[in-house]
Amino acid sequence: MLSDWLSDSRVLAAVIGAAAVALGWFVAGRRERGAERRLRRQRERDMRAALSAEIGAHVEALRMFDLEEQWRLIVGRMEADPAYVPTVPRERNDVMFRAMVEEVSVLPEGAIGPVVRYYGQLFAVGAIVGDLRSNAFRERMGQPERIAMYTDYIGLKQEALVRGEAALAALRPAGARR
Repeated sequence: MLSDWLSDSRVLAAVIGAAAVALGWFVAGRRERGAERRLRRQRERDMRAALSAEIGAHVEALRMFDLEEQWRLIVGRMEADPAYVPTVPRERNDVMFRAMVEEVSVLPEGAIGPVVRYYGQLFAVGAIVGDLRSNAFRERMGQPERIAMYTDYIGLKQEALVRGEAALAALRPAGARR
């Protein structure tokens, strides 16, 4: 019975046609998944490069200054002159990250944590910079409180350096040299 059914050329043509369509779907699906993988790898490389450049620039800037020495100089001046209030600049070291935060999951799992911790530290630095620039800091706090806040600020920057170096190491592709 099955042989009679398959001997009909119309049925055989339909079976061959269906098999060809199924094979076409399979091949097209494989090709599409391959293209998606290549696109994801390219996005990952682009994100690694952009974040490495941004973090690297900030880490280099932090390395240029001896934060301990800066702290000693500023606090020494604050202790010598109770009216002295240091000027602290605003910083923007997160432009690339903010633009890419929705796609952070494209990064390798081992890089996401260090990168997020680094940028979290930058947000903490930004918050204390806002406090150091506030009228309350300038006008209502005594010098001991201002010194304590400035000390916290330098500590946050030191931690940003440590976390930045860890993020850079995590963003380096496996096997890449420093």
